[in-house]
Amino acid sequence: MKKVWILFLVVFLTLPVSAYTLKGGVTYTVESARKEAFADVKYSISSRIIKNNKFDPNYEENKKLIQQGIVETNDRYITYYSNGQYGIVYKNNLYYEFDYLENGKLESVGVRTGLICPIKVYGYDANNKLTAIRLQLSFDEAYIFSVDGRLLAHWINNVSYDSNGNVINRILK
Repeated sequence: MKKVWILFLVVFLTLPVSAYTLKGGVTYTVESARKEAFADVKYSISSRIIKNNKFDPNYEENKKLIQQGIVETNDRYITYYSNGQYGIVYKNNLYYEFDYLENGKLESVGVRTGLICPIKVYGYDANNKLTAIRLQLSFDEAYIFSVDGRLLAHWINNVSYDSNGNVINRILK
């Protein structure tokens, strides 16, 4: 009987410890996100990357896929926005994001510093000029800053907000 009570106490006392898992994370304010985003900024990328993607090489196919609501193919991910623009990330190199205007012309190139959040994504225009820095905290939240440090957008889930809390854009798919 004594062994049963000891076993009962051991099981009973260890259950609360094994039943609760601590989950930690960092919470950012706009100011702390800005500070993190601007640490070790990369001001340009290889001009070859921009030259090779000035126009979406899969423009016709991507437009058809977008019309069909398809967001993934064998070789790429497609994101399209309420303003008509769309983004492509190729599966063979997840470090680059290509954003195109509705007509397939390159709007910007995003270069990721890693693949596990939080990460920074440096945004360059078609002239290889740094235009924005995104601090991607998770798949559900990101802060985007202009080069001069102004908050351009705060993405939460699939909606972006300006510094006054007004909706700017939405991810449709």
